Amino acid sequence: MASIRNRQWYGVEMQKISVCSALALVLLLCSAMSTLAQATFKPAEVISAPDIQYPIRSIADGVVVLDVSPDATGGIAGVHVVRDIPSLTSAATSSIPSWKFTPASLQGKPEPSTMRIAVVFRPPSYLAAGPAFTAVPAQEVPDQAHRGDALPGIMSAVYPQYPVNAAMPGAVIIQVTIGTTGGIQRTKVVRALPPFTQFGLNALHHWQFQPATVDGKPTISNLAIALVFAPLQATE
Repeated sequence: MASIRNRQWYGVEMQKISVCSALALVLLLCSAMSTLAQATFKPAEVISAPDIQYPIRSIADGVVVLDVSPDATGGIAGVHVVRDIPSLTSAATSSIPSWKFTPASLQGKPEPSTMRIAVVFRPPSYLAAGPAFTAVPAQEVPDQAHRGDALPGIMSAVYPQYPVNAAMPGAVIIQVTIGTTGGIQRTKVVRALPPFTQFGLNALHHWQFQPATVDGKPTISNLAIALVFAPLQATE
């Protein structure tokens, strides 16, 4: 009898072990699939962008925010104005058709996506107060499902300092990779303009971002920031 009871106990324990092993395997597979999906998605990137001139007759300053939609070829399928500043927005939107992108890709296949772009019009003075800025929260684009449509939030912005030895102002354009905690993971200078470039990079470390999310979970995303310096002689 003891032998029978031992065999029965052994059989029950083996069944428990089998069920636990199966559950662990399912969880492992789900985790692996999620990791694989993240690893095989690449968000769109800016390859090149032209100079942006500060409108000569404008006395406004601040941050224009656009959501730009590169298609599967890297061309521009659409531009949505998220934050408008009259007399400045048109200068921002008119430059977008000349921007070049590497399209987003999913498992190696090019995909349409959306990238958030902030165009900062820095006023013509050495000492400028920070822009009056209302936070633009992170969001998901509802019309498309993949991770490339996750847009990070811009919670606060500051102006870069104006270099004393500047000669010919213009735009510095930087692509920023935002991590899952909202911090800057990487910066890539798309358009350099010495000595303005370093001042622009320094300023970005004082910005605050909100991570993009997909299905409620933070994810890595790219955004671009164009810092447009006005010529100082505009105030003379």
